[in-house]
Amino acid sequence: MNGAGLAISVFFVLVVVTGARLLQRAGTWSVRLARKAIHITLSHWWLIASAMIDDPWVASAGPACSLLAASLLPATGVLPSEESDRQSHDRGTICYSAALLILVNLSWRGLIPARAAAAGVLVLGWGDGLAGLVGARWGKRGVLIWGRRKTAYGATAMFLASFLVTMCVTLLSGPPVSGFPRILAISSSTAAVAVALELLTPFGVDNLTIPLGTALFFAGAFG
Repeated sequence: MNGAGLAISVFFVLVVVTGARLLQRAGTWSVRLARKAIHITLSHWWLIASAMIDDPWVASAGPACSLLAASLLPATGVLPSEESDRQSHDRGTICYSAALLILVNLSWRGLIPARAAAAGVLVLGWGDGLAGLVGARWGKRGVLIWGRRKTAYGATAMFLASFLVTMCVTLLSGPPVSGFPRILAISSSTAAVAVALELLTPFGVDNLTIPLGTALFFAGAFG
């Protein structure tokens, strides 16, 4: 099962990246949309790995290879990015891969609950991904925080997506959490933490701080 899980993981990543690149090169998608589509969709790799892989070393292989490639071969153009944003994009890819690698080992080795790690990864995918798309599309005004423009539209999208992701993970994973008010409290507070991390993380490393911070907060909320 581990071998099949690894093979499907590789196939999944290749399909997602190749599909987005083809749509972008055909002019159907903008560079931003292609990049964010990859960002969001690849977070669902976690569901494949959780269902099919039980060996932490096998689960670590994909994120480790991605981290190594992003670190040693920056600016290769494999992933869509604008030339002016290349350095930031490379840093984001490194942080994304590092976050997955860390959470795999925290989760698969039993250091944090599996659902906490899943929440962190999916909040990064959906919350951060939609925040960038919505903020760029409708956020005409914003404020500069650490040199990056942040908008109310983006922050709202981040909160709502993170809230829904956290609630779904809470409801669908076991054992169940007692009391719907507690589920609402956990989901809203975790979403608020995700928004704060997205807004306040300096140096463009929020692809690392959002999943790790969200997962650890989520894990603590069940303690």
